[in-house]
Amino acid sequence: MTAEDIKEIVKCGENSTVQFKLLFNKAEDIANELIAFSNSNGGQIFIGINDKTGEIEGLTYKQIQDIGSLIASAANVGVHPSVFPIVDSKTVDGKAVMIISVSRGITPPYSNNRGEVYVKQGPDKRRVTDSNEMLRLFAMSGNYQPDRQPIHGTSLNDLDQYLLNDYFERTLGLSSDNLGMPLERALKNLFILDENGEATLGGLMFFGKKPQLKCPSFNIKAVWFYGNSIGGTEYRSSADIDGPIQRLFDDGLRFIISCLHRIQAGQNFNSVGKLEIPEVALSEILQNALVHRSWLKPAPIRLLIFDNRVEIISPGALHPTLTVDDIKMGNAYQRNQLMATLCAKTMNYRGLGSGIIRALQSDPDIEFHNEASGDQFRVIFWRKTITIGIVGTETGKGTEPKDQIGEKIGKKMEPEDQIGEKIGKKIETEDQIGKKIGKKTETEDQIGKKIGKKEDLLLKLISDNPETSISNLAHLSGMATSTVQIYLDKLKSAGKIKRIGPDKGGHWKVL
Repeated sequence: MTAEDIKEIVKCGENSTVQFKLLFNKAEDIANELIAFSNSNGGQIFIGINDKTGEIEGLTYKQIQDIGSLIASAANVGVHPSVFPIVDSKTVDGKAVMIISVSRGITPPYSNNRGEVYVKQGPDKRRVTDSNEMLRLFAMSGNYQPDRQPIHGTSLNDLDQYLLNDYFERTLGLSSDNLGMPLERALKNLFILDENGEATLGGLMFFGKKPQLKCPSFNIKAVWFYGNSIGGTEYRSSADIDGPIQRLFDDGLRFIISCLHRIQAGQNFNSVGKLEIPEVALSEILQNALVHRSWLKPAPIRLLIFDNRVEIISPGALHPTLTVDDIKMGNAYQRNQLMATLCAKTMNYRGLGSGIIRALQSDPDIEFHNEASGDQFRVIFWRKTITIGIVGTETGKGTEPKDQIGEKIGKKMEPEDQIGEKIGKKIETEDQIGKKIGKKTETEDQIGKKIGKKEDLLLKLISDNPETSISNLAHLSGMATSTVQIYLDKLKSAGKIKRIGPDKGGHWKVL
């Protein structure tokens, strides 16, 4: 850092990562400042600058020596656990300025000798007294795992026996009645129940009958807006999605897909088309939001669908050790270890940090915004097609003014008499209609060809996405779920497809 750099910083004044001090006379005062920076985002303290006027007054040689001793004592004795600031001195216009650089701590909360905890709030610091805020600091250090904490007033009766049985059959090949030990003991060993028999947060969110009765904020709120502003007063559709994690994922993904268009993308005319945002990208990001959200922030995951984009907003910013560039490279931090373990055994989740990479491979235009000030993580997908109300560019980011769109629509309007004449031309006699109906009678061969086309369509969809579900195949093909199941059974009987693994977590193989 040069003298000119310091002058530029002084011009901008104090903020949450920059502080000016004329002098320090007590090690305790320095310790409290070090604590506040370590518990927040780190920063720098410039000593020798008047914090009231911003004037650089400088320090004498003796003051530099005395303050240096105070800093060493504060960092080693006055802060728990100890911190290791970097101390430097620079000359600015012939005046000496000391600079203390403090990194964000990796084992918060940091406290003083009286057990007081401070964090930065703008240019000032404040003492932490709220228990939830203290727990967030503990969680950042890994010393506290909120998903293992019991939910008061719950018991084994609040868990869905079908979901539990399905879990044990898929992970152990045993039903919950044949575990070789009482079910309650097995659930305690897995941290699904705590030692007192109460359901943990992770256990309730994965296996609860109605988890939102105890945790009402841990759901998904989805809204499909008109236009591109969250401030709009009208919306096309909305949903409050409740249930355990798997249902939140399935219903949340289904809501997003129902709002999107399909594009031909070089496929033949009979194809259902490709989703304008790749399903694998949506799936990976939504799953990440559910697994890695902060359970210490009582807020729902939000799915916001606009004309030009889709946003998935998860409570909780990235862990302090991670940046957006880190996660793009596959670096991961398991904020919720129990959630990650259960998800790896019940969903298409690997826990290797590869989900973000797969999402970017399928959609390189995804934007990631780590919003530390709002304690949330926002992911933006840009839509690729035109939506009613706007005319989009290839990336969906471009729009035309409403008057231009109105002109385009207006050019297509016809007088009522012209419309009436066209309608009149289409009126047919019963004999004509009867003859046309007769012409539509199909032979068995024609019906067989149609069945073959549906089977071919399902084979194509499975080939494109072997991990797809039956419900998603129904959505993509336009068939009923029961119809899809019938055709899948026929394809399996004919030796054309094979199911590898369980219904949940397995995949299809086209033979």
